[in-house]
Amino acid sequence: MAKETEREGQQANKDAPTVLPPSVRRVRTLEGHQGKVYGVAFDPQGGTLASGSNDKTVKLREARSGKLLRTLEGHHTWIFSVVFDPLGGTLASGSADRTVKLWEARSGRMLRTLEGHQSDVNSVAFDPQSGTLASGSDDKTVKLWEARSGKLLRTLEGHTSVVDIVVFSPNGRLLASKSNDDTIRLWSCETWETVAVIPEPKNFPSWIPALAFHPTLPLLAAGCSDPARRWSIHLWDLDLDVLLGERSGLVAGERAVHHTTAKIVLVGDHSVGKSALGYRLIHGRFEKQESTHGQQFWVLPALGQRRADGTDCEAIIWDFAGQPDYRLVHALFVDNADLALVLFDASDLRDPLHGVGFWLKQLHTGQTRCPIILVAAQTDRGTCSLTPDELKAFCKRHGIVGPVATSASIGLGVPELLELMKSLIPWEEKAATVTTTTFKRIKDYVLGLKEAESDSQTIVTPEELRGHLEATDAEWRFSDAEMLTAVGHLENYGYVKRLRTSRGQQRILLEPERLNNLASSFVLEARRNPKGLGALEEKRLLTGGYDFPELNDLDEGEHEVLLDSATLLFLEHNVCFREIDPLHMEPYLVFPELINLKKPPEEDQTTEDGVAYTVSGPTENVFASLVVLLGYTHAFTRTAQWHNNARYEVGEGLACGFRQEAERDGGLDFVLCFGVLCFGPEVGPPVRTLFQGLFESFLARRNLTVMRYEPVHCSKAECGHLLDRSVVRQRLREGKTFAFCNELRREADAADDG
Repeated sequence: MAKETEREGQQANKDAPTVLPPSVRRVRTLEGHQGKVYGVAFDPQGGTLASGSNDKTVKLREARSGKLLRTLEGHHTWIFSVVFDPLGGTLASGSADRTVKLWEARSGRMLRTLEGHQSDVNSVAFDPQSGTLASGSDDKTVKLWEARSGKLLRTLEGHTSVVDIVVFSPNGRLLASKSNDDTIRLWSCETWETVAVIPEPKNFPSWIPALAFHPTLPLLAAGCSDPARRWSIHLWDLDLDVLLGERSGLVAGERAVHHTTAKIVLVGDHSVGKSALGYRLIHGRFEKQESTHGQQFWVLPALGQRRADGTDCEAIIWDFAGQPDYRLVHALFVDNADLALVLFDASDLRDPLHGVGFWLKQLHTGQTRCPIILVAAQTDRGTCSLTPDELKAFCKRHGIVGPVATSASIGLGVPELLELMKSLIPWEEKAATVTTTTFKRIKDYVLGLKEAESDSQTIVTPEELRGHLEATDAEWRFSDAEMLTAVGHLENYGYVKRLRTSRGQQRILLEPERLNNLASSFVLEARRNPKGLGALEEKRLLTGGYDFPELNDLDEGEHEVLLDSATLLFLEHNVCFREIDPLHMEPYLVFPELINLKKPPEEDQTTEDGVAYTVSGPTENVFASLVVLLGYTHAFTRTAQWHNNARYEVGEGLACGFRQEAERDGGLDFVLCFGVLCFGPEVGPPVRTLFQGLFESFLARRNLTVMRYEPVHCSKAECGHLLDRSVVRQRLREGKTFAFCNELRREADAADDG
């Protein structure tokens, strides 16, 4: 990790004494962590010491004796900060897994996980009243959480680099944050606006997370570095009356901007009329729309408002294509929605709700579920084969709102739908972002480009973006760091996309949906592979050998950047893998989900089935991800893949693999299988256990519900027949712990006949 290099680079003070004075003695050394300790904290009563380490654990010890009380496990990687609340009842820990965890200090029970940061959480701090928890992160933001519920209250933007540490003043009126951008920011705890920016430059690379308020005086101490003494501490005297007076919040002549954004997703199967309805919602009129290719992105003015606290509320609608092949791409982008419209074709007489179940499974994930409205589209074309009572019962059964009957062409039901959407977006509950005017102006400029129907530049360099922004106002002054930080925040919202290529080029895509649409075209082209390989020739791809409509209006340089970036998107999400054709030594991008080759019958005769799994939830790309990730391990080498099958080898001819047996809307069945004959000796328990463990660990990375089914054999010694897995699953779902063996039943029937 980047911070580790800086931390390792710190040098000890050469002037430190080698012999301790008589007044100082080491009482004991506390051991137990398997890695470096980055955070320590005593509870307010002084009875307990907490420590956080890069061994992924927090340890609680009795302060006086050093006795280990308990070990807290739950983080997935390094823990950088631990802190007790002022009452000592709750412990917070911040980690490189991008989360903050709250623990009950007495029992060690995990209370909740706070998610929202886009990168490492470096520091956590409670306010003096224990009501608010602050966290500082590598994503350059400070987040404020309600300590009791874990609800996100505010996101504070302003720093242009990593936030190393956050601390509250003892009186609870100020929050201070120290960043790698060479500044300390002071925030008013009443308005959460920046009231002062203190320059605190570093004169050589270092990581100095040192910041503290005096307990009674208006003093702030900060660790720093300077050329003369290398390391030092600056004491800052704070005039609270001026800082928190009438002009609080004005920094460099700028008033902070409070805003929040709601993400609304528009989903449904192909040809249900999503794009037409989206256009009607945005523009208030009908215009014929082509079938959505990938996704579209619109600002929805009708739902915008200003809250009583002055927060500007803005709604963004995302229109996703419904074709099954596109799902491979856009299922990656429906998370963090605040509201979802699931459309179905009311004129479909055969199965009007076809595909609705898939989208409900995609949306019903995570700790919170967004409100969902079931929308009957194109009702002017015919009458739904389902009665209103049947549709209402469906909505009640799935915990969703609706149905709402609409027609984009004549405007039927659209006003009612908008009112319902307004009532379901929790504007008052949404966390506000407190940002600078510069950040907000850059955001408004980018969103303006999306609304304007012009041939504006799609991909820009940072220098070109600065030129475009300055052209809007010759008096506008902002730094490159501010601009690029604003771009980073906009990317988190999905408004822009920072592109990087294999040549290290840095570009900014002002239409991120174009990248996702190009990725959808990749999928369609791979599906058309003449050999059924579900693959693209990478050399042909990167040299413009495929005809992708998303590239038609771009110049050659933009072609290259976008193609390279789309390739990286799939590789990084483990949706495809790179394979070298051994005959021509040409690289291919292989999409396991799209392979059409059938497994040879003789292959099935040489394998033995093992453990089976049923998984439910957001199952798009699960098969592809498992194929790719298992192939990346050092233990197993991928040797073959077919439609819904993959095989790996380890050691001398030992073969392991898995297959996908069934696929439903939001559900999959997998079976592990092991080579018996042509792959050499029978695969023994150690290899089976290793393969199964890796398979399950990769499943655990996804937000899925997983049921495991061990092979069940007939208990009769003379039989030992393997029971059908579908029967075992059904009996377990019914709560039964026994099943009849069909083999014995057939033997008994034969005996009776005789």
